[in-house]
Amino acid sequence: MSLNSEEKSCSSMTGIYNRIGPELTPVVRTLLILNGSIFAVQLLLSWTVGDYLTLYFGMTSDMITHRFFIWQFLTYAFLHSVQNFFHILFNMFSLWMFGSVLESYWGSRNFLKFYLFSCFMGGFFPWILHNVGFHQGTIIGASGGIYGLLIAFALIWPNQELLFMGFFPLKAKYMVVILMLIIAFSGSGSNIAHMAHLGGAIGGAIYFFYYNKLKSKIPASLSLSRYLQKRKMKKWQEEMNRKIHVREEVDQLLDKISKSGMNSLSRKEKKFLKEASSKYYSED
Repeated sequence: MSLNSEEKSCSSMTGIYNRIGPELTPVVRTLLILNGSIFAVQLLLSWTVGDYLTLYFGMTSDMITHRFFIWQFLTYAFLHSVQNFFHILFNMFSLWMFGSVLESYWGSRNFLKFYLFSCFMGGFFPWILHNVGFHQGTIIGASGGIYGLLIAFALIWPNQELLFMGFFPLKAKYMVVILMLIIAFSGSGSNIAHMAHLGGAIGGAIYFFYYNKLKSKIPASLSLSRYLQKRKMKKWQEEMNRKIHVREEVDQLLDKISKSGMNSLSRKEKKFLKEASSKYYSED
């Protein structure tokens, strides 16, 4: 799957996408490594002494209510069923494809907050339902967080064209529905509760509408490729303005030195001149 610009311009995606898909961003890379490493440990334990990680870190409502294992609201999202390889595969694929784009759009810190909140809601929502009579067993899997990402992507770029399996063009809002169904059915028959999926989707929507100021940033009709291009240009312009401002201050200090000597500068001015020289003038 890869993103296809409405203008079909490859140059506008430079720095964000390669031939296969989005470039791996820092937080997404860390999450992929973390999930993969924990899954490997789960496999090893299941072949030897048993999967004790699921026992203590999977989301079990009774353990949270009666034994106060509140860390399970998040830790469940980093465990996956060792009997169902396709579930972790689709989760990590979706994390890479959609998470990398959202991290580039929001920034690493905001993206991580969004993802963890979606994961938390993926555990908290089933816990609430469990305590009002809708019981389920232990829940594991990153699907809650992934559903949050899919919801956010569809809300931001609903009409962005995607290539399903690299061949079939679909709009993001339809692709998201397809992936949600794949993830849901790939988890059937295991301890992956569909209420966690719903909770993650709700969490993603709540976080998106509460924190994201999308409408004040870009018009709804702006495509993903145009936004990324505009964002890159804005950063470049800010850096150029910063350089111009620094050079103006440096010129003033140099004039001061030529008139009154180096000793006329304050300690703060000397420090600024040294930092500006090493940071900006060394680049020229």
